Amino acid sequence: MSLRTSSALAAIAALAGCGAGSPAPAGDTIACAIGGDADFAEVCTLERVAGSTEVVLHHPDGGFRRVSIDPASGAVTPLDGAEPLVIEEGQGAGAVQFAIGPDRYRISREPPAPPAP
Repeated sequence: MSLRTSSALAAIAALAGCGAGSPAPAGDTIACAIGGDADFAEVCTLERVAGSTEVVLHHPDGGFRRVSIDPASGAVTPLDGAEPLVIEEGQGAGAVQFAIGPDRYRISREPPAPPAP
């Protein structure tokens, strides 16, 4: 019986560590609309992965999407998941707006600068 109790307590402690007490990821704040009915707001974080073209788009609720941004063209490609990335038109030359599933993002077309070491 005590093994069950200690296992349950360990699981609760592990889940508590995943909550709002986690530090925000380092990166640039970007506009996103998380969920089908959401409006754009500057609440997501774009984290650059050192030594690659990969970036992680962090949601305020802890979710994220991984994409690659081509440094030459600024083209965005999804790196995981089964949902396709769909480019949305009308954002002008300075930004690219795209959707992955119900989530939408707006980022600069400039190639991402490498993260500081």
